[in-house]
Amino acid sequence: MRRIYLGILSGLVSLFSLTGTAQVRFDHLHRELGSLIWHTPGTAVFTLSNEGDTTLVIRDVDPDCGCTAVDWPRTPIAPGQKAVIKAVFDAELLGHFEKQIAVYTDQSDKPYYLTLSGDVVVERKENMGDYPYHVGDLYLNADNVEFDDVRRGDQQVKTITIYNAGNKTFTPSLMHLPKYLTAQYEPANIRPGHTGRILLTLDSEQLRTFGLTQTSIYLSRFAGDRVGNENEIYVSATLLPEQTFTAEQLAIAPELHLDSTTVNMGAMNGKKRLKSEVVITNTGKSALEISALQVYNPGLSVSLSKRSLKPGESDKIKITVNANTHYFKGRRRVLLITNDPVRPKVVIDITVKK
Repeated sequence: MRRIYLGILSGLVSLFSLTGTAQVRFDHLHRELGSLIWHTPGTAVFTLSNEGDTTLVIRDVDPDCGCTAVDWPRTPIAPGQKAVIKAVFDAELLGHFEKQIAVYTDQSDKPYYLTLSGDVVVERKENMGDYPYHVGDLYLNADNVEFDDVRRGDQQVKTITIYNAGNKTFTPSLMHLPKYLTAQYEPANIRPGHTGRILLTLDSEQLRTFGLTQTSIYLSRFAGDRVGNENEIYVSATLLPEQTFTAEQLAIAPELHLDSTTVNMGAMNGKKRLKSEVVITNTGKSALEISALQVYNPGLSVSLSKRSLKPGESDKIKITVNANTHYFKGRRRVLLITNDPVRPKVVIDITVKK
């Protein structure tokens, strides 16, 4: 089987069909599944984009082994749209595995090759340092999930790993999932001393507005469990606006400049709040429009007197950290979205000593 590898640019792998004007792009050609427990299937998700100007059809997806089940959309993919190919490896044989999947489209007789790899083990020795958050006897690798740099049409997938340190089998379930999130549980039941995964998939088409969307979901520990800070998982999604510019527009475009993208606020030391400022300047040639100014952590507040800056004009972003910021999940960050074509999204990181 012939493998086709092309260069990686900005973390994305671009593959071009040999005929017509269709352009096919995969977010990844290879997925590493890590260590899988024997008889516990693992899932790899590959996102395909049709960046051409003709409709794309996936004619077939052919794994090189019956141990891998695949699923893909049978309907045509319109220009500018995306599709997800899912591959599930059954983990029935112990040892290292590397499986390939051939993806055939109507644009070329030659397939694109996707790869998933990992190891199947009888028992996995866990490093508890990898699970800093716990909900009773359940230990999690994260209690904060961030979907960054989302474009309309994306279906990003994030993984939460759970280690069951209790003496009873745990059936994972999430409460208060919004419409734009779906969850897949692998395996459906996590035995004592074993790990499982929750695959969270974001459907960007369901996000209402550009900028930051935030919510809290909750890990259910048992039937009838209640929501609370202990079992809360904080989720944020940053949807970027679709912007296209001509060469003439780029020549006179606005340009955002901050005097700092990191702010060290020091220690609270019994204070109710800490304050700081960041200077924002438009160093471009046309008006800079700030369409979003938001915070990731509810313990922060931010303000800006102007949302439009003329060329050469500056203003101050006023940042306040409240004493209760440590009680909230979510990183302390400030988000700006502007019409700067080079840097449409800028994040200011805030640090506070306890």
